[in-house]
Amino acid sequence: MSALAGVALEHPVMNAAGTCKSVEDVDAFARSAVAAIVVGSITRQPRTGNAGNVYWPGRIYSINALGLPNRGLDYYGAHLPRMVDQAHEAGKPLIVSVAGFDVGEYAEIAEVVAGTGVDLIELNLACPNVWDGSAQKRIACFDPDQTAAVCTAVGDALLARAAGDPARRVPYGVKISPFSDPAALAELAAALAEPAGRPGGPRFVTAVNTFPNALVIDAGNRPVVDVELAGMSGPALKPVGLGQVRQLRRLLPDIVDVVGAGGVGEGRDVAEYLRAGAVAVQAATAFWNRGEDPSVFGSILAGWIDQMDPAAP
Repeated sequence: MSALAGVALEHPVMNAAGTCKSVEDVDAFARSAVAAIVVGSITRQPRTGNAGNVYWPGRIYSINALGLPNRGLDYYGAHLPRMVDQAHEAGKPLIVSVAGFDVGEYAEIAEVVAGTGVDLIELNLACPNVWDGSAQKRIACFDPDQTAAVCTAVGDALLARAAGDPARRVPYGVKISPFSDPAALAELAAALAEPAGRPGGPRFVTAVNTFPNALVIDAGNRPVVDVELAGMSGPALKPVGLGQVRQLRRLLPDIVDVVGAGGVGEGRDVAEYLRAGAVAVQAATAFWNRGEDPSVFGSILAGWIDQMDPAAP
């Protein structure tokens, strides 16, 4: 058995945000091998996401610029209780990924989500693919002050909803982008560690989201996704993800768990993330590149079990 922020997991393999958005999706993931189901990211208002081609699959790396497509808070406020029941009937916790465009939105969405019975909340501070006209919105996790403000607002809102009782509060964590500057990563870790020492603080960090603003050109010299710049994922991201997990495990207090993401496609990847300091892993690109087939998580899990077997090669 594994555990994330005090929530028991049968094993460490989960889907990542972006792969599961609807009641029908949750039903499919409930029948899959994932240990927990991650829904979202969800925003206050419905979003269609970016137009045109938003995903390009590759063997070594893939890129996506989905743009946070989702049905909005009203839909999820109404349907998350059913999603929770679906997940729990399958013996799986339900985690919801939340994306706001300011501090207040994060707190508002998290408070509504917490009232639906979900087990954990993941704050998406890392989406690189959101545009306001021709301008790209800032990635929140690169601003330590903004990150701290979001955590404080969300923690206070969740604690208030739990009538001030930390034991009844829905635990939350944050998902971050890759940091190439170790000093900047240390600043972020310090911004997370400070509220983590309080009852309303974050209890996990998911590292990492896609590497922002990658560009792939096709044989006709055209960008392979319509918005041109996109987040890079897949096997090429794994060494970066492993390095971030190792650094974060050293920087963060023990009360904050680390979840590994980036390039998880087989059992060896799971084992390496756990050795680096993660308690669990998430995967998305492997799912998309197998035609959105949830059975990929069974293959990853079986491979990890083989890695754990001393008789395995």
